[in-house]
Amino acid sequence: MGIDSRGTFYRESILKAGIAFFEVDFKTGIYTGPLSRPSPEAIVPMGFAALKELRKLPTIDPARIGIMGFSMGGHLTVTTAFETNRKLWMGDEKGFAAHAAFYPVCSPFLRRDDCRMTGAPLIIFYGTEDAYGDGQNVPEFKLLLLKKYNFEATTVEYPGAHHGFNRNEPPMKYWDPAAKGRRGYMAWDATAANDSLTRVVDFLRKTLAPK
Repeated sequence: MGIDSRGTFYRESILKAGIAFFEVDFKTGIYTGPLSRPSPEAIVPMGFAALKELRKLPTIDPARIGIMGFSMGGHLTVTTAFETNRKLWMGDEKGFAAHAAFYPVCSPFLRRDDCRMTGAPLIIFYGTEDAYGDGQNVPEFKLLLLKKYNFEATTVEYPGAHHGFNRNEPPMKYWDPAAKGRRGYMAWDATAANDSLTRVVDFLRKTLAPK
């Protein structure tokens, strides 16, 4: 969806926690909707490019930069936690210090051969009624990471919540080949959204705190 009300919803609380907020627009001038949307893998180098740009700023601690995203941005948040991607795009440099993903469409990860993680903390927020299947796929992905790679991701499940539960806008139905039955659906859920705000700020504060 590009930049929308979700960034606005989290921005002030993250800033008040003493954490800088760099919001990147991966949509404008790149795609307009599901039919022209690039492969999620195509934006992985963009995520790491953002990390490199932030590390150039004297006011930013280069070792304490996290990534947070929603849906396709959440997918990016998880894929940047894979060691193969970090090595490919960062070489000998370290990757992100923390990853906070919201409903990241986990089904492709269950078919991936290598999900070895960098070791940086990962938290995933999702609703059980997610149109992209995260209600089932996130728990399966968490189990896969634990059993195969001995990595424990933190997950937060919201019963009855849909995709885009933190998008404070009218419910939206749309066609998307990545959704179950190609029927995309997003709906605001105040309870889930407000809880996730508290939890993600706490997660970022703890994982990005000075060592």
